[in-house]
Amino acid sequence: MNGLPSHLELVQGVVLPKPVGAHPVLDFVDTRSEWTTGGPPRTEWLTSYEAFLIWNSYAGLLPPATVFRLIEQAGSKPTEATRRLNATLDFRVDLYDVLTGAATDGSFEAVARVIEKASGRRRLVPAGPQGSAAEWELPEDLALPLDNLASLAGELLTSPSREHVRICPSCGWLFLDPRGRRRWCSMATCGNRAKVRAHAARGR
Repeated sequence: MNGLPSHLELVQGVVLPKPVGAHPVLDFVDTRSEWTTGGPPRTEWLTSYEAFLIWNSYAGLLPPATVFRLIEQAGSKPTEATRRLNATLDFRVDLYDVLTGAATDGSFEAVARVIEKASGRRRLVPAGPQGSAAEWELPEDLALPLDNLASLAGELLTSPSREHVRICPSCGWLFLDPRGRRRWCSMATCGNRAKVRAHAARGR
């Protein structure tokens, strides 16, 4: 037992939120708290570039071997790693605004720039023996984690799934709801808290 709340997990020494968004881009947006307040987060889980890499591994976006090599790169380039993390956090804010329909022209343009830059860095490479399928590949450098997320964000924003993005009314986290049956990011956290509040209100 690690004593963490049910929505958190200890991963390689880093506390991270469990995925509830049903899409990696939404789980990325959900790596901070207090979206509903409009101010700075009370809790930030991407506290370092290394924590961001570990989250990528936890979310299944990057293989452990790649994460290990990027952690080594970040250790030798701490200034660049910090710059990449700050760019990631800025992208997360703008992307949240776009996904929730609160984007200004500036927010949308900022998201589009990051997505378009990532798209321009992709290479088409063979996925196996000659004649088999091909796949897109990004350079394995410190820009890789954000570029990979930006590519996925571009796919989400241009897919039918975009219409199924919902906002948890309690915490502001995002999740996919293709069947129209979900209200909360998690019944175990926000759903239960809402039930407790409603019960208390009825008892007054």
